[in-house]
Amino acid sequence: MRPQIIFIHCQSFSRKPNKAGQCVSQVIGEGLRLGGYHPHVETPKPPIPIFGDPTTFQLMHDAHVSERKTCAVKNGAVSERAIRQDRHTLCTIVASYPTPTTAVEGSSEELARFKRWVDLTVAWVREQYADQLKVALAHIDEPHPHLHFWLLPDDPSADAALLHPGKVARRETEARLKSEGVPPREAVAAGNRALKQSMRSWIDRYHRAVGAPLGMHRDGPNRRRLSRSQYMAEQAMLDHHRNLEADRVRLEEQVAELEKQAVVLAAQQRELEAKAEVFLGQAEQHHLRMQTEAAQVAALGPMLDALVSELENQTISFDPETGWRVRDPSPFRAAGKVWTRLEPAIRRLVGMVQAAEDGRGTAASRDPEPTAPPRPDPESFETACSM
Repeated sequence: MRPQIIFIHCQSFSRKPNKAGQCVSQVIGEGLRLGGYHPHVETPKPPIPIFGDPTTFQLMHDAHVSERKTCAVKNGAVSERAIRQDRHTLCTIVASYPTPTTAVEGSSEELARFKRWVDLTVAWVREQYADQLKVALAHIDEPHPHLHFWLLPDDPSADAALLHPGKVARRETEARLKSEGVPPREAVAAGNRALKQSMRSWIDRYHRAVGAPLGMHRDGPNRRRLSRSQYMAEQAMLDHHRNLEADRVRLEEQVAELEKQAVVLAAQQRELEAKAEVFLGQAEQHHLRMQTEAAQVAALGPMLDALVSELENQTISFDPETGWRVRDPSPFRAAGKVWTRLEPAIRRLVGMVQAAEDGRGTAASRDPEPTAPPRPDPESFETACSM
């Protein structure tokens, strides 16, 4: 199996075309697959946006540049000037996936690995450049799928070269050596070496963050003059990293699934707690009703005693208009529903007693007896239905 070697490239562009005809508008046109900008692609397909909006990036870039100025000093006076056309105002990064597009499309496993590479690469670029990254898009219409990143600098003079790690290293090295009196030719040569070293370090960081976890090589074996045993040892290590990354992805998926289940269980728990709260409320109300009814049943004995006493003393009566009249209504009220259920029978009983008394009264008119003592005036007692 051929080694899978990472590829990532950084370059900046100005609005004015360079010797190869490359410029900001050409880069954006090629990225969007606009007419005339993709002669190298046999069957162009629209780009896949990953971050930001590629279709509005030209307007974003132009507004970004128009809002910035460069400062010039002439005769001791500082003046602001518009950004020159040859100032590099756009920085781009291209990262290519080492597996051919046809292989990615033909294997679900390779497609999943490609998506993981996209996620890791986008995360790495965003970590390096933060908000200066404006657009990320993917092309899948060439032999190898690849990503494009478009960046705009925060620099007040819109200098995109400040986002290129190699160019920054070259500038700093040349300026430092020239200030130390080093001849310009030697300073330029040292600056070029600093550029290469800085870019190697930049790619090394990318490989550690993205390539190695996916089992990809930093360079080919011939370029580094590795023996077969060295290359095989490195390959074994990268395979191990790749397996670890696959395990990590599976664990993340399992954790995500567990988190979903936890959300469902939490919702079910909240539902059960709500139902339990309703049940407890109903149980408490039922308990209160049972206590009330138990008290009313307990009051049955005193109520019956009071009824007997009222009947004996003839202090209980019922009037359809005014209701019950008794001497002491409290035992009847205490009986509550018990009284409500017994009230019709008690009404008939009182009626029977009164009829019997009336019969005795008629007989007494024929055979007078000593006058009975006067009955006490009973208190008004509402019908038990109002209890």
